[in-house]
Amino acid sequence: MKIIDVSTQYERSRSIYRVIGLFSLIVVLTTTIYGITMSILQNVEIVGQTFVNVEFPPIHIFPVFYMKPISWLFIAIISLVYCTLELGKERIVALSLFWKQFARIVTFCVGSMALYEVLFNFALWSGLMASGAILGNLNPDLMINPFPNPEIPWSIVFATKMYLVLTIIMFYGFHFLTKFGEASKQSAS
Repeated sequence: MKIIDVSTQYERSRSIYRVIGLFSLIVVLTTTIYGITMSILQNVEIVGQTFVNVEFPPIHIFPVFYMKPISWLFIAIISLVYCTLELGKERIVALSLFWKQFARIVTFCVGSMALYEVLFNFALWSGLMASGAILGNLNPDLMINPFPNPEIPWSIVFATKMYLVLTIIMFYGFHFLTKFGEASKQSAS
């Protein structure tokens, strides 16, 4: 299998998905390895803090465009899932109706639970921002969620973005499965 194939219009469009998907996979792996390595080396005890406390590329090197590693990870995961689903469309269409329906139920349930977490995190974040503003300590990147286990607190920014990514990919997967589940039902009848 060639990564870039320009023999037909169809293969050109698939090549775009392969290149973007491969680049996204590299960004996901690199960012994850960076975050885990820095957490271990710096003995960080807040889950996700190493993804939030720096900018890449560094502002002093490239002041025009920079993002936190969590933002790079956010974009890369979404584009990786999108490209993977587009490239695997034929395999998904070939699945039996049972497995498509089962996957729809799972994606809907997981997406709903992730949506709850996003809403919870935004509510918690708002409360922490309000109390931080009153106390004169207003840096959203330093806000943590110590619940339910105070020994393993989570960065609010990290948790919110990761649950938002999960919500987006689950509901997109639900939509994707619905679209192709309906197409296979219509072709079967």
